[in-house]
Formats: sequence, C-alpha cells, structure tokens
Amino acid sequence: MAALEELFSIFVTFVEFVFRPSSRLFPIHLLAMIVISFLLYLRTARSTSFVKWIFPKQTYAHPSHRTDLKLFVLGQFLTFIGLFKLIAITTAVATTVMGLLGGPLDGVPKFGALPVTIVLIFALDFTVYWVHRLHHETPALWPFHAVHHSAEVMTPVTVYRKHPVYDVISLTSKGLLGGVLQGLLLAMFVDEIQVATIASANAGYFIFNIVGANLRHSHIWLSYPQPIEHILISPAQHQIHHSIEARHFNKNYGEVFAFWDWMFGTLYVPSAHETLRYGLADGSGAPVEQPHTGLRAALGVPIAESWRTIRGTAERPAVSPEPEHQLTGTNE
Repeated sequence: MAALEELFSIFVTFVEFVFRPSSRLFPIHLLAMIVISFLLYLRTARSTSFVKWIFPKQTYAHPSHRTDLKLFVLGQFLTFIGLFKLIAITTAVATTVMGLLGGPLDGVPKFGALPVTIVLIFALDFTVYWVHRLHHETPALWPFHAVHHSAEVMTPVTVYRKHPVYDVISLTSKGLLGGVLQGLLLAMFVDEIQVATIASANAGYFIFNIVGANLRHSHIWLSYPQPIEHILISPAQHQIHHSIEARHFNKNYGEVFAFWDWMFGTLYVPSAHETLRYGLADGSGAPVEQPHTGLRAALGVPIAESWRTIRGTAERPAVSPEPEHQLTGTNE
C-alpha cells in the first residue's frame, strides 16, 4: 500500500511538473489559445461546431500525433529526472561572464530593468535563431531536428516532438551562447549583478505563450498585418516554416522576432492564407515516406542517419553530404 501511495505521489508531482507555468500546456496558455481560436472561428463563420473545428478528429487521431505524445512523455520524464536541468545553464554562464569581467563595467551608461530586460529577450531570441538555423543547415545535426519536422499534423503537443539528442545540443548551445550574450549585456548596462533581471527576461516568454504561441503548431491560421510580420513571427509564419512546399524552404527560423530572418535573408511573409502540407520532403518538395513511424524509429533513425553523415564527411572531407530527408521549411 505504501508503495502504491509513493507511486501515486510521484505521478502527481510529475503531472504538476508537466503543466508548470513555463510549459506551453500550462492551463492559462491553453485557455488563451482557445479564446483566440474562438474569435477566429467567429470571423470565419464555419458551418461545423467550434469543438470539431478546433479539435478535428483527423488531426488528433493521426499516427503522427500519437508519436508526438510519446516523445512528449519521454522528454518530460527526462527533464523531470533532471537530465536537461544540468544543461540549462544560461543564468550560470551569464553570472560567470559578469564575474570574469569584474562585475558591472565603469564608464558605460546604465539603464533600468525594463530596457535591459527587452535587450536580454533580444539576445535570447538571436541565440534561438542561430541554433535553430544551424540544426537545419548542418547535415550531422539535421536528422535530430528532422524528428520535429516530420510531424504530418500539428497540435500544441508537436512543439515537444523532439529527439533527446536535439534537446541536449540545443539547450547546451543556447545556454552557452545566450549566457555569454546576457552576461556581457548585464555587465555593460546594469549597475549591479542582478540574476533576477535574467529571470525577468525569461518570464517575457510567459507573455509570448499567452498571446497565441500554441497556434504556431496547429491547423489554425493566424497571420499578422505584413508590417508586423517583419517584426514578429506570426503563428502562420511558423506553420510555413513546417511546410513542404519548395518556396518555403529555409524560411522563418525565428521564434519571437522576425527581424532576424529579415536581416539574414530567411524571412517569408505570406500575402494571403496559404494551404500547407507538413512533413518531410526532398529537394523538389515531393513528400518522402515517414521515417519516424513510432517512438523507436523516432529515436533510432536520427542516430543512424547522423552517424552515416559523419562517417561520409570523414571519408570525403571535401564533400558536405546532403541530409537524407530535406525539409521544405524552417524552424524551434
């Protein structure tokens, strides 16, 4: 009996962890998604019911969504036991950089918490853009990120459709690069070391999650006026990133801000609602057979593909092998 109570206690703790405020599935974030979706539903004057429109059976019963759920549970479990906490090191790196610089730098104008927080969010998003882009453009890394892009339907759970190796590489890279950038910025613009300022920058993503982030991985189209889509990545722009149409290849890598894509030539702004297909495709945009048919394939296939790429690169150093499955889009 005591063992069952202990297991139940662990289960409850895990559920509370999964639905923490930083999660896209936090109830407030899901409620915000439903409210925004309902307003879009009213505008489109659909003939079907709202429940069927927002939760279509063909999407949520799709085999791709079942793979999403399996990877979601695995990823949350690995995070729960502390694996990814060990490499989520942004704050530690930022504090170390400030310490190496001897604390706040003299002779540099200092600013209040709000402008510094905004600049830190820019630094975080700049880091996300390049880490994301490198996963698309580095043949040995692409197979691990391809797990995310192989989703043939998209739901809010799809954001967690990630290979553990991708999480390790991504979180480590973001932690190191983002931590260095944050440490430099804090040393230049803040009067004293304030780890809370870093936390406030991370809290900015709470607002991002409320204002429609869950629609990014969904069938619901939400675009912004074109001038705004040169500044902020809309849910529609991220859906385009997942598209298998050739014209959408290597576009919209940004998470929050679109001006990184605009600056580096990877921005795609739709002029109207586009009908999209998701999954993986070859270089011409022709769909390829789903390589991640279940949890075992989603975990094993990328390792094999990446290893073949590394071996091929080592044997022919002058040649950059192309990924076996090329995406018609970009990404998280």
